[in-house]
Amino acid sequence: MLLRSSVLRATSRVATTRSLLLRTSPLGVTTPWISKHAGIRYNSSDATSNITDIQTQLPSIDDLTTSTIDQTSHAIGELSQHVGYLQSIGLAQTWHWPADIIQHTLEYMHVYTGLPWWGTICATTILIRLLMFPLYVKSSDTMARNTHVKPELDKLNKELMASSDMSKSQSIALQRKKLMAKNGIKNRWLAAPMIQLPLAIGFFNALRHMANHPVDGFTNQGIAWFHDLTQADPYLGLQLITAAVLISFTRLGGETGAQQFSGPMKKFFTILPLVSIPATMNLSAAVVLYFAINGSFSVLQTVVLRNKWVRKKLAIADVAKPPVGLPKEPEKGIWQSLKDNMANAKDQAEKRRIMKEKEEKMHAIVKEQRENARIKIVRKTKFHK
Repeated sequence: MLLRSSVLRATSRVATTRSLLLRTSPLGVTTPWISKHAGIRYNSSDATSNITDIQTQLPSIDDLTTSTIDQTSHAIGELSQHVGYLQSIGLAQTWHWPADIIQHTLEYMHVYTGLPWWGTICATTILIRLLMFPLYVKSSDTMARNTHVKPELDKLNKELMASSDMSKSQSIALQRKKLMAKNGIKNRWLAAPMIQLPLAIGFFNALRHMANHPVDGFTNQGIAWFHDLTQADPYLGLQLITAAVLISFTRLGGETGAQQFSGPMKKFFTILPLVSIPATMNLSAAVVLYFAINGSFSVLQTVVLRNKWVRKKLAIADVAKPPVGLPKEPEKGIWQSLKDNMANAKDQAEKRRIMKEKEEKMHAIVKEQRENARIKIVRKTKFHK
């Protein structure tokens, strides 16, 4: 019994000594207890500070995930802050295609102004419309001058359409040209608003491709209820704004402020924007934002060009009111107007064909006369000499 108890006491002493020698460090690494206390004994002043500086607890997984997400969110949009980024991802490859030109312009605006993408789209749209404003001023002036000579022009145009004689048609065309020159009308300015069509197509394609890629920053640089420019507007707010402004500037007289739409045409331009809402509901918010800003600028431009003080300062002619007392022609529907225009175009093409045939016959007669004029009459007596 004495031997067994002494063996047990010796075993317990060995186990206690071993546990003291192999204590674990705060970071989970086993460190000899003796070496640790030796460091404290011979360098006690530094050991206290070192022990307090040792991190006793690792960060949790939630903290690491949150910090990583924050760093990633701050990094979104950094790539697009450099000129040439769009070209590096396959966009803005040329300088002659409308969509590529718009993408280059958007990139320069985004980089050099520091605006977010929604502000870049708005600023670029407004800048281009401001550059086009002088063309709309010329177009508004031309339309207004046309209203002063509209009865005479309509009369000459009807005579020209009804004429099948080439000389008479040329005479009528010359009268019309003199009338327009006398009143300072240059019809080339009427085509100025048509420049808006390729620009609109360019914006549509450029923004659609940028949203589909998507461009860095498009997913979080929206505003208000459309924070993600790559997704469709969930509340159709942009579509409703676009439809409202399109109806407004049509009622006000078009983008030039001088257009006079008939009743059926006003109904058509009222229904068309409403139909466009379901047609554009799946487009990205970036594309519809352009439509909304462009339409809003059109309404503002119409209001400005209708202002008498502005028209006086810009030397724009006033729109003449229709003469009182003259019988008004009955208004035609849209489909009837299209049918009449097609019929008139067909009649005009037939008349031009007839006139061309007459002209070719006249040229043949003149050519024959010239050839006959070169023939000399030689008497028979001259052959015997």
